[in-house]
Order: sequence, then C-alpha cells, then structure tokens
Amino acid sequence: MTKPLATTGIFRPARHPLTAVLVSLASGVVLLVLGLVMKANPADLPVVVALNRHHTGLWGALTSGVYKSLEPVYAVILVAVLAAVVWAVSRSFRTAVAFGAVVAVTWLPSAALKVIVERPRPELSALSHPFSPWQSDASYPSGHTAFVVALTVAFCFLLRGTRWVPLVIAVGILATVVVGLSVMTNGLHYPTDVLASVLWSLAMAPTARWLVVDLVLARFWKTGRRRAA
Repeated sequence: MTKPLATTGIFRPARHPLTAVLVSLASGVVLLVLGLVMKANPADLPVVVALNRHHTGLWGALTSGVYKSLEPVYAVILVAVLAAVVWAVSRSFRTAVAFGAVVAVTWLPSAALKVIVERPRPELSALSHPFSPWQSDASYPSGHTAFVVALTVAFCFLLRGTRWVPLVIAVGILATVVVGLSVMTNGLHYPTDVLASVLWSLAMAPTARWLVVDLVLARFWKTGRRRAA
C-alpha cells in the first residue's frame, strides 16, 4: 500500500491558483511598462553613479565577488547542490525536484523581460569604476537579484509551517540587499532593475509553485504510482 502524497510545505495545494496566475500576469505587464518607461528616461542613473564611486578596496572586491559567484552557470550549480541537500535531508527525490524546479520556473523567465525591454546598462562614461569584464546584455531586470529572491521564496515554500521560515526570510532579505547593492555598486544595474527583480520573483513564485507542484509533479507522480501498482 502506497503512502499518500504530502500536503504540507511545498506540496500544500494552492487555495486560489487563478488569483495567483492573474497576479503574475498583471505584475508582468506592470513591470514591462515600468521597464520601457525607465529605458526611455533613466532617472535613477545618479544613484548608480554615486554607488559606483565606492567600488574600491574591500567593498569593491566583495561586490565584484558577489556578482561573479552568482553568474547563471554558478547559480544553476548552486540550485543543483541545494536540491541534493534537500533530497538528502528529506529523503524525498520528489521534494528536491519540486524545490529546484520552483526556483528555475520563477527565476529563468525573467530573461524574457530582458529581451523584450532591452534596457542598456548604465553608461560607461558616467562610471568611476566600470566593471570588468563589462556585461553587454540588457540591464532590466537584474537576473542576480531575481535568482536570490526566487531561492528565498522556494525555501519559504519548502519550510512553511515550521519555525525556520522567519530565519529564511531574514537571511533572504539580507542576501537580496547585499546582491542589490553589489550589482548597483558594480555599475551594472539601476535601482529600478533591482526593484523589478524583487517584484518579479515575489509575483511569479506562487504561480511557478502551482505549475510545478500542483499540475506537473502531481500528475507525474500519480501516473508513476499507478504504473508501479
């Protein structure tokens, strides 16, 4: 006799999936409009210029290290490692897959917004300490920030109902602040890039969890269990 599928943590079904989807869609439209507006009028450039003046010494090395350590390849490796840890601790491959997939489905689609908006990086001529190597892709939103927030929310889903959630939120906020300040200090992102990334991941994560867990994994595992029976 097989055990019932878990209904706690990341597997707790969405109560209002349609609402989550509508919020995600509306947020995507708002962020798209914001990106196009800021592309035409980069009013937040002075903030980047001011922060970039401090890209020196220990702080400069730290911000550069943060950016390079969360490049897409390393971010994917980090998710894979964390998913393996989740598998080892929970002894559930399904839980590890759910965790990793929620991060990916929340984070990776933000690249589509980059392609559509095509906001240029802050002007090199305005920066005291241009980042090396210079990044030539679009600026809006910040993929690094979107990744950290997506990771935080995925952990909150994973651990919801436990005493660890407040700690995850605190660490996640700290990590988001550090990454956000880093990408701006490096002169690679505007404040609105960072803000858009935070809003993106917060708005998209519930829909990502619903798609991954309630639809795809639930159907896949039920099918597998029937075949096993």
